[in-house]
Amino acid sequence: MFFLTRERQEVLDAANTYPFGEEFDDEFEEHLYKHLAQYIDVVPQEFQSEITERTLFRNDMLMDEFEEWCNVTIEQFTTKRNAIYEKHESIVKRLDPSAQTVFSQSFHDGAILNAEHQGNEFTLLLDMRGGFTVESIVQLVFHNAQIEGKLEGYYVSDELIEIKEGFALRVLSSFGSPYREWTIFFKEVTASCLYRPAVYIEPGEIATWDEYVSALNPDDKYYIVKDMRFVEIDLASPSQTENGISAGGISLGDNFEEARERIYCATYEDPYAHFSEPIPTDELMSAMFDTDPTIRVRAFNTIFALGEDVSYIVNAALRKADVNEEEDMYFGILASQFDQLGCLEDDVKQKWIGE
Repeated sequence: MFFLTRERQEVLDAANTYPFGEEFDDEFEEHLYKHLAQYIDVVPQEFQSEITERTLFRNDMLMDEFEEWCNVTIEQFTTKRNAIYEKHESIVKRLDPSAQTVFSQSFHDGAILNAEHQGNEFTLLLDMRGGFTVESIVQLVFHNAQIEGKLEGYYVSDELIEIKEGFALRVLSSFGSPYREWTIFFKEVTASCLYRPAVYIEPGEIATWDEYVSALNPDDKYYIVKDMRFVEIDLASPSQTENGISAGGISLGDNFEEARERIYCATYEDPYAHFSEPIPTDELMSAMFDTDPTIRVRAFNTIFALGEDVSYIVNAALRKADVNEEEDMYFGILASQFDQLGCLEDDVKQKWIGE
């Protein structure tokens, strides 16, 4: 039914230990043997004794065979995973709309905060701060669910399939290795998400609770996570006393740092949106040389967005900039980009690109 299993993942991990194209000394060789010893039961038998006796990398013929096994294993696994991903994309379109966005992304490296089975529903709570999504907290509720196995640690990988009764999801999780293998069969899944406020990620000079609250978007809604639930808090009436910080009668922590860590918002805010704010054309030249790095980034982003229309400004700036200054690496990128567009004048091209 599933391609993804704990054993297959461990075989892939073993194959990925091989340092393709790298030179390695005795110390690195010892490290490889220790790592491979963790997978001794899943590598082909012809390599097991050489790994145990630490002679594999001293036998050129056997090492070539091991490298070939690693290559083939990785290639076969990658081909199969690509097919699984394409199938996954198709199945996601048939999930509940609330779940389609999060399932179209990856839960890899999400910390499993809680997993709870109540009646026919199974709720999974993931902390995605170390993952690859803009969502910070993801709550998945599987309906008419039956489970096999156990979850722990971090979400590693998954495989979603469609079955007669609905759907099935195979998940590998772990604190490292070995992996836990968990499967859930379900009729439907719904999802709810929370995000970090932009000021959480880019706090600037904010250092106090009052400053933090003032920087939050007053039009958004704010929550804490408590007992698998998203609890809305009222930040219109925050309180900070010697006993701690609270909002609307809900305790947020003993100090600013604790309170800051507990607060999430309902709407995604791009913490780097200010870098994309355009600079007026007549200010671009001076902005590229501004001492404020944010203004410089905005200037270059504006130029890349406008392209050929501002080539006259680009040529003037490149004439002025010092090609040998380390901090002017942006100008090197600019020169390369506008050279590809065919917009550099001869003297500027000679200065930055050469012959």
